[in-house]
Amino acid sequence: MQYEEVLACQPLINPTLYCTAHRNDRGKKYFLFQRKKSQKIFEGHDDPRRVYLLRLSLREHPAAKKLRQQLSSITPRDVSSDAAQLLGNLAKLIKSQRVLDIGRSCGYNPLVLALVLPADGKVTASFSETENSSDAKEFWREAGVDKKIDIQVKSAEQTLDDLLSAGEAGKFDLVFINMADEQNCRKCYEKSLRLVRSGGILAIDGVLCYGAALKLNSKSLTVQAMHQLSEAILRDARIALSILPVGDGLMLCFKL
Repeated sequence: MQYEEVLACQPLINPTLYCTAHRNDRGKKYFLFQRKKSQKIFEGHDDPRRVYLLRLSLREHPAAKKLRQQLSSITPRDVSSDAAQLLGNLAKLIKSQRVLDIGRSCGYNPLVLALVLPADGKVTASFSETENSSDAKEFWREAGVDKKIDIQVKSAEQTLDDLLSAGEAGKFDLVFINMADEQNCRKCYEKSLRLVRSGGILAIDGVLCYGAALKLNSKSLTVQAMHQLSEAILRDARIALSILPVGDGLMLCFKL
């Protein structure tokens, strides 16, 4: 059976099943994931499970650590250091030269990604108008990667449109975009995929929409759009797919 045929007959998975109780052979209930009202993978930054895993895996540059600590006091966004490190590892593994970051991390992700690029590598970092890049620049300089990072202050879709208009299709090794707040996420996905080279990676954060994606009857247009996009990507024969319970749900699309 061809790969496309497998995708065509792939049943859609109801995400609520992952939060329902099941019974084992002894009749006892167990849960695949136990979530409280916050619907997060971990219950806050100080969840002992998260702290334990980070202690055993996180190799954070001193400048990145200081930036993350500073951001934690001035922004409500959760800067996911483990997700950023994973993307950095993937970027290094595929020998990335050019990376596009629309992760809305206030400069943390561009720093981590720039650290793994070669001396002539470049990170195009798109900042929204509400993000302040001045604090991040100080730590970029400290890490010695400020020359590798090109800042663009504009919306995600405008960033993608401008790059495509400039003939950058297929020029990026890795594209990272946070779609938790994007109502036009289907368009952003298609445009992002066009920018990624064959064999490159499109990473999408925000698949869970802060947990709201589990509510299939949600009236939020953003949540509905993200859920519809996730279902469409499941059947997309142009990519190989994995979703990890990292950050706000990290989707990795490996362009074939």
